[in-house]
Amino acid sequence: MADMIEQIANLMRLTQNTVVVTGAGISTEAGIPDFRGDKGIYRQLGEDRVMRIINIDFFKAHPDQFYSFYRQYFKFPEVEPSQAHKILARLEEQGMIKGVVTQNIDNLHQQAGSRNVIAVHGNAEEFICMNSHCQKIYDHEYFADNTETVPHCSACGAVIKPNVVLFGENINNYIGARQLILDARLLIVIGSSLTVYPLAGFVNEFCTLAKDLVIINKGPTQLDYAARYKLDVSVGSTGEILEEIYRKLQR
Repeated sequence: MADMIEQIANLMRLTQNTVVVTGAGISTEAGIPDFRGDKGIYRQLGEDRVMRIINIDFFKAHPDQFYSFYRQYFKFPEVEPSQAHKILARLEEQGMIKGVVTQNIDNLHQQAGSRNVIAVHGNAEEFICMNSHCQKIYDHEYFADNTETVPHCSACGAVIKPNVVLFGENINNYIGARQLILDARLLIVIGSSLTVYPLAGFVNEFCTLAKDLVIINKGPTQLDYAARYKLDVSVGSTGEILEEIYRKLQR
């Protein structure tokens, strides 16, 4: 692994055009549960049930049932960004990576200091008014302090919704996320098995362009065969791997 880390650092030095894609694996190290993990709600409650409820059509038809479920199962623990989040922010600040495209909704990249973040599935720290003429954004404190079963917008009275992409909705910034990935010379995928589309499709498309792909993940991914380097995080952590890459880049 030490040799691969050295080679990845060399690639980052040479390309000066690195983009990072992150999934749940980077946030589990900060204490955020993986919904699809062994102890996640998909396993506990059944994927079909969860997907039926966290669906935009269900939300519109039964907002009271949606919020009852949401309050019970979508409480993120109060955690700090992981070592990996912080190093990625540092690398961006120093011009070593151009940006992050993340599947995560926990806002930890932004809290760590990353500026160019495309959160394709939204931000669970925010809530948005469903009135297309209003669309006022509220922070999580507004939701937490709201005593209504279904919270409403203080400006127009419409229902507000977690500012996350539910099943049946398009991802955020589809064009920007795809373009940032395809324009990269080196793409580093961290903590994703690359099974969730369309983001996995963007990475797959990147692989057809004869550019360099690096994968850092616990266990196999759908695109291991296409990676120039694959680091399996079976021992240690993603944060430790990124720390070592960062050290080598400082030499």
